[in-house]
Amino acid sequence: MEKGRREFLKTATKSVAFTASAGVVFAGCGKKGSSENLVRGKSPKLEILYRPTQQWNLYYSVAH
Repeated sequence: MEKGRREFLKTATKSVAFTASAGVVFAGCGKKGSSENLVRGKSPKLEILYRPTQQWNLYYSVAH
């Protein structure tokens, strides 16, 4: 009787793992991603990430 329970638990665990992994695979097959709704601009502006200021010079002197 105990052997039957163990076999049932083994097969149940395998089937649950297979079902969960198949769900993950099928969930990833849906859309290509969120890049479909991405808005791409045509702005001629340049993105300025750094301007040399006194505060930045102080920061870099302390950081290095």
